[in-house]
Amino acid sequence: MAIAITFRHMDSTEAIKNYVHEKLERIQRYLRAPLDAHVTVFQERHQFVAEVKIQAPGKIYQASDQTEDLYKSIDRVVDKLEHQIAKAHDTAARNKKGGQTAAELAAEVALRTTEES
Repeated sequence: MAIAITFRHMDSTEAIKNYVHEKLERIQRYLRAPLDAHVTVFQERHQFVAEVKIQAPGKIYQASDQTEDLYKSIDRVVDKLEHQIAKAHDTAARNKKGGQTAAELAAEVALRTTEES
């Protein structure tokens, strides 16, 4: 897992670096291959902005968020990325060979609702 952290208009601290590494380890659990991440943290006016770009094999996930607290920004970005990854996994699982197509699923649901009525 390669994580590059860039600080703009602010000093880098080990506490922030460790926090980012901790949070991105959570995301690593969802991906099969090691991830490459680039994190950019900066202050814009009175807001802290966190931007993350993750490159996994065949996929790129990116998100950004800004709040008045740097740690909150990092948490929210990680939550957004987890949502993106979960959505991609769900889509891939539905599209596997042998799975139900949307038309088949709709027909099955319609059949169930008419049987229940």
